Amino acid sequence: MRYDLADVFTDRPLAGNQLAVFTDERPLDDELMQAVALEMNLSETVFLTARRDGVDARVRLWSTVTELDFAGHPLLGTAAVLAARRPADKAELRIETNVGIVPVTTVRHGPARFTAWMDQPLPKIEPVPDGLTCRLLDVLGLAGSVLPVTLYDAGIRHLYVMADSPEAVMGIVPNHPALGAVVGSDHVNVFARTGPTSAVTRMFSPFDKVPEDPACGSAAGPLAAHLVRHGLLVSGTRITLSQGEAVGRPSTLYATARADRDKIRSIGVGGGVCLIGNGQLTLPDDFLRTD
Repeated sequence: MRYDLADVFTDRPLAGNQLAVFTDERPLDDELMQAVALEMNLSETVFLTARRDGVDARVRLWSTVTELDFAGHPLLGTAAVLAARRPADKAELRIETNVGIVPVTTVRHGPARFTAWMDQPLPKIEPVPDGLTCRLLDVLGLAGSVLPVTLYDAGIRHLYVMADSPEAVMGIVPNHPALGAVVGSDHVNVFARTGPTSAVTRMFSPFDKVPEDPACGSAAGPLAAHLVRHGLLVSGTRITLSQGEAVGRPSTLYATARADRDKIRSIGVGGGVCLIGNGQLTLPDDFLRTD
């Protein structure tokens, strides 16, 4: 089983969010994909599967504990892996996920360095009850949230808490069991603005084997949308997000959201990708489904 390794949301290796992309397109059962993702022990692992006409790849996305219908950094990293096989410096790719086809554009900056930008699915938006908000803030050790705590779901459920300062974000010492008891399988994003078009953010996933994400693309787009909806970011303006410093993987993400009044019309997320290596897993034949 051949795979490529990438660091996503960084312009230099050994930073950003790590990713493994298994490229054989062979049929594998769910139990094996989950076991392999746990073996890789990264935030996410991608498996290319048989694709249909009109798309460049069909992907299955797995964290260390479950399959994901959509994720950000895996799609950008997969796009760079595919683009590296092409001679052109720019590639327009269509990658099919469990929630539909995601367009991704890549630009090559060297043999192993790319930037990638995707159009994200639009999220469903849900208010968060006051009781849940209070319990969440208490576990995080925050006195309040500048904006209403809100849930956005575009294939992954993300809760957003806006702290009053970057220092408050970086000062959080997460109690993952307590956090999981409050939010269940939802992901928690705590952020604060560092300027008019910049912010620092952290994402907690308490039931994952990687409980704090170095860089979360699926959360970056709704974060921009959250700010646009509440008038703190001009529609269409690119915001720069810093993430991963707390776990030793500094990352830079870019996001835009366009809206008419309160209705989000489009979301885009991008960043750098470094291809850092490749390899293979060798498993007995009876592990692999061949039908």
